[in-house]
Amino acid sequence: MGRSTFARKFCLPQDVIRRFHAALPQIHAWIDEFIESHAARAHRLDHMLPLAAVFPAEVLESARMVLVDRTPFPPVSQLGLPEFAAHEQRPFDGITFKNTFFVVKGHQTPRLQFHELVHVVQWSRLGADRFLLAYGLGLLQFGYEGSPLERMAYTLEEQFAQGQTPRNLVKVIEQGVDLIWSQAAPIVGEP
Repeated sequence: MGRSTFARKFCLPQDVIRRFHAALPQIHAWIDEFIESHAARAHRLDHMLPLAAVFPAEVLESARMVLVDRTPFPPVSQLGLPEFAAHEQRPFDGITFKNTFFVVKGHQTPRLQFHELVHVVQWSRLGADRFLLAYGLGLLQFGYEGSPLERMAYTLEEQFAQGQTPRNLVKVIEQGVDLIWSQAAPIVGEP
């Protein structure tokens, strides 16, 4: 990923960035309420052997998985961000908010769980505001599959599936996230 990955495609209008920043408190509230409403159904992951072989215990002990019929997406179009409306309807197999990820029942494979755990580490490294800003910028500029945080998760997921997970996985994720944020911050600004 080059130094100017975000700036290369286009710059977001300041209006979109302003609306995104304005919506952050409401997005946080929605996420916190959603996580809390599903807390009783959240499962720990520290006992899952394929994941325990690649993630440190502290990541697995802090992460939670919730099985759902359909993955949620914050109602961001109702919060002044209609640019994300298509993502609200997209049927994801899994989605991560902070240390909790939601997986469609029957799709809880080690590979998908690994992918979502990469996002747990990304959230942890960036914090909620920075994660949401970097993720949102990536969606707007590159679409879901091309967004930098997703590309990282899919690349590492593929390595995991092939038995080639980096030895210092969390450090690799954190370094990649730091680079992504260094590219996103000049565009979206510090939260």
